[in-house]
Amino acid sequence: MSDWSTEAPDATYHATDPAKPPAQEAPTDAPPSNTEYHQYGNNNVQAHNYAVHLNRDYVQDLPIDGRDPAYRASEDERFAEPREPNRLPDAAKILEEHGVVVLCAPTGSGRRTAAVRLLRRTTALRELALFELEPEWAKPGTQCLPVKSATGYVLDLSDLPDEPPARFGQDLLRHGATLSEQGSFLVVLATPGDWQGAWADATGDVTVRLESPSARHLVEAELEAHGHADRVAWLADEKLSPIWAADPSAREACRLAGLLGMVAGREQLKEAVDRFGDWHTTVEKLLNKRGSVDGSPSLLSTRVTVWAGALLDGGRRSSIIRASDDLLASLGQARGPADVLTDATSSSRLRAAEIVPVGDRAHHDRSCQGLPAAILRHLWDEFPTQHDLLTTWAVGVAANRSVPEGDARLASETLLRLAVRRHDRKVLDALATGLTGPRRILAVEALTKAATDAELGRYVRDRLLHWAESINAEKLDLVVDVCGGPWGLEQPALALTRLGKAAGGKAFGAEKLVDAFQELLRQAPSLVDKTVVQWLRKYGTEADEKAHRQALGAFLALVSSDPGSDVVLASARNAHSREAFVHAWQALLDINDAVDAVLHQLTRWQKRFEHDADRRDAVIALLAEVFAPPRLRGPFDQLLVAEGSVVQPFWRDILGHATQHYSLVQKVSEA
Repeated sequence: MSDWSTEAPDATYHATDPAKPPAQEAPTDAPPSNTEYHQYGNNNVQAHNYAVHLNRDYVQDLPIDGRDPAYRASEDERFAEPREPNRLPDAAKILEEHGVVVLCAPTGSGRRTAAVRLLRRTTALRELALFELEPEWAKPGTQCLPVKSATGYVLDLSDLPDEPPARFGQDLLRHGATLSEQGSFLVVLATPGDWQGAWADATGDVTVRLESPSARHLVEAELEAHGHADRVAWLADEKLSPIWAADPSAREACRLAGLLGMVAGREQLKEAVDRFGDWHTTVEKLLNKRGSVDGSPSLLSTRVTVWAGALLDGGRRSSIIRASDDLLASLGQARGPADVLTDATSSSRLRAAEIVPVGDRAHHDRSCQGLPAAILRHLWDEFPTQHDLLTTWAVGVAANRSVPEGDARLASETLLRLAVRRHDRKVLDALATGLTGPRRILAVEALTKAATDAELGRYVRDRLLHWAESINAEKLDLVVDVCGGPWGLEQPALALTRLGKAAGGKAFGAEKLVDAFQELLRQAPSLVDKTVVQWLRKYGTEADEKAHRQALGAFLALVSSDPGSDVVLASARNAHSREAFVHAWQALLDINDAVDAVLHQLTRWQKRFEHDADRRDAVIALLAEVFAPPRLRGPFDQLLVAEGSVVQPFWRDILGHATQHYSLVQKVSEA
């Protein structure tokens, strides 16, 4: 629906999977390989070796082309100029002179479409390739940003999780100069509230503040673009006059165009206007109904029931009443048995809140589409000082084990939609950390959906990246579950990097981690194999202790499943891979915390391969190299001699080959 701005609340993130990193970032010691193509859903995804960056910053460059809504909206026949039309020409001059410009505007103002328009119009004769940059960095910096010739880049720096270094602004200017030498350009997107500080001051000469275009002009363009030119005449209707007077943002104008395009006819124009206005009048009436006779609920009781019904719309009546009582208790209202029994009955409370029972479930007025969500947005808008209390209450409803799981899921999904519509990171964080134990699956579902959202997706993916290096077990498990689930299968390269980092904090051979790697293997076996090999070759020594631990944990997780074992055994035919695997096993056997997990995995290999006529010899040869050093024979003895002091023929053969291999290596070294 959104074309002027892809930041619309209902937009879906359809970026292709990451392209390869800048040439200067490419590892020089990676084994030779060809780029591979995999089919993920409906997208052709080019899987490159960028995932080698386990412990340093890198950036994805995501193509912006005719499939991108912002690209389509930047076309001459559809583009709507900002309210101050001279701003984009000013930005174009800055871009030509400095190679970089900062478009400072609120989210939803259409700034991304403006950025694409700027790159296409300013450089129209140069046929630039256009990319959106999505960095994955510990701190913002320009060192990982790509520098290719004849390329236009868009970099969104809104909602930075960490404050950039003071030099960041100057670095951006230098980066722009470097791009300009290559005939390339960078448009940075920023929000006024965030683009402050020493780094922002340095970019003052290249910063342009934008406003949304005229709402009416944009709605007209959107209706025509979507085949509803016959409805342009509706825009003169007096019912829409208050909207034009308010001149809402580009995002809201696109939403209005979508609503006008969906209604059956002009007779439903008022309904579309009411829905666009988030049913404000309807909500206000609901919240200001005072009891007039004894036994009627109080104003506060009615309000909390309205809010609880919105959170759990379609849920059980008992869950709605429980949720409303929980909020009353949070507000300091006594809710002991006597208080509950002297209050209005549940039926009276639901009736006062205009919540309609249907069997054992209940709904707000279903003729008002979107009313429950509008009620919660109204709650967050009208009581901004109570956000922390309200978030704690709402997440608590979803986390409450006495609330049926189906109703808890309703609450978590409602909160996710609220977070997306409001771009509210605190609500999302509360869902992630507040839903634990059996209810953690709800957090996984919420984060999985949010990871692909046009607005929150970048933030969620960044949170997953940071949580992957957390010492908090709940956060680590959450990362593993999300990355090993549907989102990981859709974007395996991104998920793999996060799983690799999480492997550093999980116990060696952790079942949950093994399962996640196994899921990614089913989707992209070559990507997983080559990435883990690269991690081992790059971080296989203790020069970087944290990355070393992560790489070893990832390898053990890979090799501890049957699909992973098969991939490792096949990959070991390559000398580079074989060397990396042998050194990884040896390093793991030197780590006390890893020995038991390694021995368990090797015992599994024995059971799988000792009677496998086709692969037994290959396995014995590989493991003989692992146990060639005599110092590793201590753990080996546990494999060699089973219960009852019976020597295992499989391991006896490996020991013989290991001894021969070690002797040969010694002779070669002496020579």
